[in-house]
Amino acid sequence: MTTGAANIADTATARGSRAALQARESLASLKARYPWPTERPSESPILWSLDYGGRRLVTDAIASRGVNVLLEIGSFLGGSARQWLAASREVVVVCVDPWPDLIDPGAGIAAHRIGRAYRDQLHAPEGVYRSFISSMWDVRHRIVHVRGMSLDVLPELHSLGLRPDMVYIDADKKGHEIPVCDELFPDAVIAGDDWNWSDGYSFPIRDPASRSARRRGRRLKCVGTTWLIDDGPWTIRERLLQLQSSPRSLTQAAHSLMRRLNGTTSSGRRR
Repeated sequence: MTTGAANIADTATARGSRAALQARESLASLKARYPWPTERPSESPILWSLDYGGRRLVTDAIASRGVNVLLEIGSFLGGSARQWLAASREVVVVCVDPWPDLIDPGAGIAAHRIGRAYRDQLHAPEGVYRSFISSMWDVRHRIVHVRGMSLDVLPELHSLGLRPDMVYIDADKKGHEIPVCDELFPDAVIAGDDWNWSDGYSFPIRDPASRSARRRGRRLKCVGTTWLIDDGPWTIRERLLQLQSSPRSLTQAAHSLMRRLNGTTSSGRRR
C-alpha cells in the first residue's frame, strides 16, 4: 500500500471510530432521557407484527449495510422492531410512538385473531403502552422507547445527537414525517410501510416517498407494502422478492379500497 493510500485508510478508520463513539454517546443520552420502567408490567406479552409483505427488503438492508441505529416511527406492540433486531446483533432500535389508548382499533386489528384474543388487554387504559413494554422487556437493552407524537419529538431526538443509519416509517400512512427526516437525517436510509394502503381515493404514502427519492437523487424500491429509498440498483434478490410479493400486494390494495367503499375504518393510527 502506498503512503497516500495508507493515509486515506487511516483517515477513514478515524472517522468511523469517531462516528461510532458519537453514536454510543447519543444512545446513552437517549436512554437517560427516555428510561424504561423499573418493573415489567403485568400484561401478557403480545408477539404480533402486522406485516403485509416486503420487510425482507428492510432486514436485508440492515444486514448488508451494517445498520447500527434504526429509528422506527410507529411501533405499536414492537413486532416490526423485533424483526429489525433479528436482522443484526448490532442494531439498536429507537421506537417512537404515542401508544394511545385503543379507542377505535380499526378493521385490521379488530378482525385479526390476535387482536380479538387480546381485546380486553389492549382496550384497557394504557393497555397498548403497557403491552408494548411487556412484549419488549427481554430486549429492552437494545430498544430506546420514546413516547410522543413523531413530529414533536423528532427535532428533540436530533438535538440529543441521534443520527440513525436507517429510518423506518409506519405511522399515519400519509408520510408527514418523510420531509422532516430528509431534513434532520439526510444520510439515513429511509424506508417504510403502507405502499399499497389506500384511503379510497389515492395511495397517500406514495407521493411523499417519491418526492423524497427525487430530493435525495436515489432510487425508490417497493416490495409488497414496503418501500425503501436506496442509492444502489435493484439486486436480483430484491427483484425476486418483488415478484413473490406481487399477488399479496394486489390483494391488500384491493381490500384497502373495499374497506373505504364499504365505509369501514382502516387499521391506521396516528402516531
